[in-house]
Amino acid sequence: MAPPARSDRAVFISGASAGIGQALAEALAAPGVTLGLLARRRDRLSALQQRLEARGARVFPYSADVREARAVGEAVRAFHRAAGRLSLVVANAGISESDALSRGDPSVMSDVIATNVQGVIHTLAPAIPLMTAQGGGQLAALGSVAGFRGLSGKGAYCASKAAVKTLMDSWRLHLEPLGIRVTTLCPGWVHSELTAKNPYPMPFIMSAERAAQEILRALEQGRRTYVFPWQMRLVVPLLRAVPDRFLPKYE
Repeated sequence: MAPPARSDRAVFISGASAGIGQALAEALAAPGVTLGLLARRRDRLSALQQRLEARGARVFPYSADVREARAVGEAVRAFHRAAGRLSLVVANAGISESDALSRGDPSVMSDVIATNVQGVIHTLAPAIPLMTAQGGGQLAALGSVAGFRGLSGKGAYCASKAAVKTLMDSWRLHLEPLGIRVTTLCPGWVHSELTAKNPYPMPFIMSAERAAQEILRALEQGRRTYVFPWQMRLVVPLLRAVPDRFLPKYE
């Protein structure tokens, strides 16, 4: 099933109040486009809604935490009723924290897994029966280059992104025959609130706006797994082969 033109889309995006999610919403906003935007920060959603509606888009904001399955499911279904269809759902919400293993406190790592993995499931799963009933659609989730190799200090984050990739690979086998396209998006570093606090070098870092354009192009091309920017597509095979002693440490 070919994806609809950008001017005739009903798109639901989680983590929409900042970073890649906000940039995606801004890149899509146009007359004829209906956007469902989910994030925790209601004030930011309201401000974003005003900007996007000024561009001619219909916008439905939903304030919820992706860790809360019922609230997110209700938002997805409410958006489907409001828009009358569901072209694309992007599970974008995510967090990145160090493992803090020396503290022996699992709570930070648990939050990373809950947000990055359960958040994807909570966002995408409610859309599947809706897309099946309408004859197709497209699901996308934000993985990461970090999902291809474990890194010191970032175990929970790397594991969460590896889990997202494996989850989407598995879902694809079941959903593609039903006309539902499944894409895993694996960026390198992107300028955002998450990366602003990183004290280490971030090679090939890109703007959220550029990342959004890369993502939209990949979705329109029907990519299954898309690693970007292009330099990271070269790095990933090398990352898998690098001896442990040469890997960077993030804690």
